[in-house]
Amino acid sequence: MVYLYPMSKRVSFRVVAEAHIAQLKRWYNVRAFDEEAFPTVYTVLLYMYNAPILLHPFFYPISRYEKLLRMRFGNVDNVIGVDVADTNRISEYAVRLTENAEALIVPSNFAKTAYVNSGCRRPVYVVPHGVPDDWIGRAVTPRFSLKWVTDYKEKSGKKLLHFWVLHSWYRKGEDIAYEVFNRLVGERGDVALLVRRPGALDLYDSRVPYTVSQGVLRVEAASKYRSVALWMEEGQLEELFSMCDVFLLASRGGSFEHPPLLAMAKGAVAVGARGGAWEDYLPPWSLVDSHESPPVLPDNPIHTGTGVEMDVEKAVDRLHEVLDNMDDYKARVAEYVDTRIKNEFTWSRVGAILKEIVAKYLYQTASRSVVVGDVDRP
Repeated sequence: MVYLYPMSKRVSFRVVAEAHIAQLKRWYNVRAFDEEAFPTVYTVLLYMYNAPILLHPFFYPISRYEKLLRMRFGNVDNVIGVDVADTNRISEYAVRLTENAEALIVPSNFAKTAYVNSGCRRPVYVVPHGVPDDWIGRAVTPRFSLKWVTDYKEKSGKKLLHFWVLHSWYRKGEDIAYEVFNRLVGERGDVALLVRRPGALDLYDSRVPYTVSQGVLRVEAASKYRSVALWMEEGQLEELFSMCDVFLLASRGGSFEHPPLLAMAKGAVAVGARGGAWEDYLPPWSLVDSHESPPVLPDNPIHTGTGVEMDVEKAVDRLHEVLDNMDDYKARVAEYVDTRIKNEFTWSRVGAILKEIVAKYLYQTASRSVVVGDVDRP
């Protein structure tokens, strides 16, 4: 079988794809190629032998090369698309693109519902994201590149509230995160905000003045510290999540939102809005009330729906409760990791789900006859 993904790009699709490939190699012969090679790989496989192609992500390359492949072959088949739904609906155009797939794989029940409710007629399977199996229960000592974070915690005595916004600030709810934090630090002095953004870790221990103008969010204050980290490998991520006390998931949309799961695996308490894709893995006591958001990605050709916005006041109240009862909530997280995450959301567990789905299409592809032009081939 073949797996195509963005090998040369530092994006979350690559992280998840490489975890999938590592798992699939436990059972199958997997050949991996960059997504840019999709037309060439598809042509070679179609003429030489039947083999399913996992295309991850699905929508971008299939939209780019669909016309070319249809000119050559009439129909595009043998493709299992792996993609997301960042809002509660996908567009009519996206639904039409799904006709080029044998099946679709998405990371959450929220995403599956978005596809089905939008009119997708292909089978849609849920394969969640996972955490490395050896992260659970392992103590981590920060190395020099992140040691400044633990040094700050020890000297200040403050608890770290962690937030991620590597892209799509509105979808990730960066404005909501700052509003929550600003309210929180106005009422207590024992918390700091650690923001993972492109190229940096920023730490704020007082209010974060920000403005939003013409769709652009600007943070006006310099952070107390800044540590440049263009790309964090698995070991650095484990260190980072081990240092944090609470993960604030302020996202309006998203098909899974991986960082809170990773944070919980290392003992952090996660707090997010009720109604999003993350309900698949967050415990009920992690969720706060929300309301429907405006369109999450305006003018996006694929993700055309809405999401959720957490109630800021309820989020602040929950964070006070967590911070005032940290030992209790940490114990709840430890139990939840041991009884739920370890059994359902490690990469090895995820791999077993993926294996069963792929098996259906390996055998189906191998047993059928495909017509190419005027030539019948087994």
